[in-house]
Amino acid sequence: MNRHLILRGPNHQISEILVEGETEMLRESVAKGDRLLFAINHPTHSDAQVLTEIHRRMGIPSCFMAAYDVFLRSPFSAWIMQRMGNFSIDREGSDRKAMAAAIKLLTGGEHALNIYPEGNVFLTNDRLAPFLDGAAFIALKAQAALDGADVKVVPISVKYTHLTAPRETVAARMRQLGSDSGYEFPEGSADDPVSAVLGVGCHVLGEFLGRHGFVDEMPMDHSTLHDRLRLWTDGLVADVENGLGIESSVDHALPARIAKVRSKIHKIRTDTGSDQHPEIDGLTERAILALRIHGYNQPYLTTHPTIDRYDETVERIAEDFYSQAMPRTGPRRAMAMIHPPLSVRRFLDAANGKMRAAIPALSKAMSERVQSGIDDLNAKNDAPGAQLLR
Repeated sequence: MNRHLILRGPNHQISEILVEGETEMLRESVAKGDRLLFAINHPTHSDAQVLTEIHRRMGIPSCFMAAYDVFLRSPFSAWIMQRMGNFSIDREGSDRKAMAAAIKLLTGGEHALNIYPEGNVFLTNDRLAPFLDGAAFIALKAQAALDGADVKVVPISVKYTHLTAPRETVAARMRQLGSDSGYEFPEGSADDPVSAVLGVGCHVLGEFLGRHGFVDEMPMDHSTLHDRLRLWTDGLVADVENGLGIESSVDHALPARIAKVRSKIHKIRTDTGSDQHPEIDGLTERAILALRIHGYNQPYLTTHPTIDRYDETVERIAEDFYSQAMPRTGPRRAMAMIHPPLSVRRFLDAANGKMRAAIPALSKAMSERVQSGIDDLNAKNDAPGAQLLR
């Protein structure tokens, strides 16, 4: 049903799925009885459906660890997902029960486990968000509980591209967004879609920050947009670092600082030997807000204005405004690159069995491989979606 109806249906419009990479190494790992955890980037709301089809082709039964709110959207969908073995987790909470279920599933070996270490859909397919530590934590915990079998983490890079150039459909969505949000496009903006996106994006993002108690944060001059947002996000992250007792490393890249903050929050929530931080919920909310805004404070569409990035950016602004997933704008191709399995035992041995030392090293290795795969898939993408806006 997924292959013939859901993937090709209006919610996904996936017409093609191309798989490349180390498929033979993966089959060898399955044959040896390795426990498999797939670490995948999370660029769209179609990822679970695409991965389900890839695993069907390879004959690998697997389960997904999904955000609990996914199960709240539809009783029927929740029933189907549960019957397929999928289970929920509070991504930012202290969900020890879900962690224990994931470790038990992985050590059992009957099913592989799929996890999206980014934690959310950020709709920036070409650029990863910082990985959460949960995937590495689960893999290392499972390996520590096993004597004979090996746990392998298999990074998978997924890239989506349009098989047509749906510029008019995206422009119509942007005009509707402007009307619903009270933004008036300047005269002639239809001839400059990038400037039009920046205009409505500034307006919607300003409203978003206002609802969260931050006012007058948006610059009027689009040329200073990314710099102003970067400075604001830097200050927000510094406040969170101070609240968590982390030394603020202002000379480090912001994604690395956000990753360190989220890692510290994860440790506080999962370490049963420590007292709960009295302000952890508020700090978590601010860290997530910083991560969401960080996605806007680095040039994405403007640095390489392809059809794909144009569609993604408008979709993301619309999703933030309407608080719901947007319909597809045209048929797409999904491309997946399977990377060589990472031996979790080697990372644990390299850290002398110390879990906390092994977690960041394994998370970094996963992230680097997934990003390199996205870059490789982009370099060979010949679909209309890879074309620059005209």
